[in-house]
Formats: sequence, structure tokens, C-alpha cells
Amino acid sequence: MTQQADAIIEVDGLSARYGAHTVLDGVSFRVRRGEIFVILGGSGSGKSTLLRNLVGLMRPAAGRIVLNSQDFTAMDEAERLAVRKKMGMCFQGSALLNSMTVLDNVALPLREHTRLKSSTIDIMARIKLELVGLGRFGRYYPPELSGGMRKRAGVARAMAMDPEIICYDEPSAGLDPVVAAGVDKLIRKMQQTFHLTSVVVTHELASVDLIADTVCVLHDGQVLAIGPPDEVKRSSHPYVQQFFSRQPEAEVSDNNEYIRSITQL
Repeated sequence: MTQQADAIIEVDGLSARYGAHTVLDGVSFRVRRGEIFVILGGSGSGKSTLLRNLVGLMRPAAGRIVLNSQDFTAMDEAERLAVRKKMGMCFQGSALLNSMTVLDNVALPLREHTRLKSSTIDIMARIKLELVGLGRFGRYYPPELSGGMRKRAGVARAMAMDPEIICYDEPSAGLDPVVAAGVDKLIRKMQQTFHLTSVVVTHELASVDLIADTVCVLHDGQVLAIGPPDEVKRSSHPYVQQFFSRQPEAEVSDNNEYIRSITQL
């Protein structure tokens, strides 16, 4: 089966702007059903903007996004909302409500978007917390949890509606290497257990080796390389080589004329 025929997400010629500033410029790629697709790039490359377009928090300036063979960009708001209910979003800062218990945070999407009984919703939320290893912490409040535990609670909430697609924005940001590896393993566990399609935005090279089926390298709003991790690492593009080898950007020239001028003062 070809990649296009098996695609659950298709992005074609996507452009995004903030005012006159172009953040994404003609981005195109396919995400296969059931894979973990990692969008990799440095700060300011357009990763988070791309993710916001994928989940419908922004409308693109040009191009289109097709989800499950439906043109997401052409839908009205009611149609987009119905599609978003089948998508989970795990925000960089977890975005948990500190005034609510962890259990209530996870249950919130079910209370907002279903007509299930409260007792049924509680059971479903507890199941999701068990899945991420937080079964004993449902009555805790987010400030009482460690950073890694809050990330796990964010994953549980993103899973609340049993989505087909789940998106992660910098899931291991701000975590120590051991805890970050645990979050990466959780992402892989969710994908394998539920056959989810996962889109992960990150700048962490360690995450690529742990979770990525496909890597898309984004820089200055454009796709520079895309494919299996080992293939992308062998890319001949200078920026891709620089990124994976963790080489700093070329330093500004020494400006010898300026140095000579100040030493003569």
C-alpha cells in the first residue's frame, strides 16, 4: 500500500502568517495511519504553528490539510469541531487547570462533549489515569504533582475521548533526561496499545531515536528533509547535518577592523 493511500493526515502547500510575517511557507507531507511522526526543528522554525494548524487552532493562509480523506481547511466551525473531537492534544505545559483535581482534569473533555453519566465519566477517567501510571493520584491537584507526572496527566486527558490522532507539543520540554525518556516511552506505549497516529513536535534529538517512525525536519518554515530517522540523519542538507551533529551556528566574524580601532584608543 502506498504512503498516500495509507495517509491519515495530508498537508499540501501549507502556509501560515502572523501579519506580514510568513511562518510556514508551502509545507507538504503525509502522515501514515498508526505511525509516530516527529516534527523536528530549532526554535522559531514553525513547529508549533504547524501543530496549531493541524489541530484547527489556526486557519492557514494557503494550502490545505486533509484528515481521514476530508478537507479540514474547507470545513465550517461545526464540522471542524466534530473532527477535533477525534483528536487529542497534549500541550507543552500540560495546560491542566490547577483548581481541579487530576481526575476532573482528565474527565473534563467527556463532561463537555458527551452526555454520559457522571459515574461513567469518572470510571473512564480513572482508566486513562491507570494507563499512564497515575491511578493513585486522581484526587491530587496539578501543583501537587511533579513535572513528569503533570505531563502524564496531560496525556491521560488527551486520551479521554479515545482519539484516532494525538498531537504532542514538546512533550519532554523542561524534564530531566530520565523523566523525559519515561514520557517518550509512554508515547510509544499509547501508540502501540491503541494503534494511534501520533504527531510529536520536539527539538530533542534523544526523542527521535526512542519514538520516531518518520522524521520531518523543519527550518525557517520549510521542510528540509523527511523520512525514516536513519535516512534523514544521512541528509546532505547543511542545516540537517548541523542539527543532528549539534554544531553551533557560524559565529559572527571577528570584525578585525573594529578590534584594531578600539585597541588604538
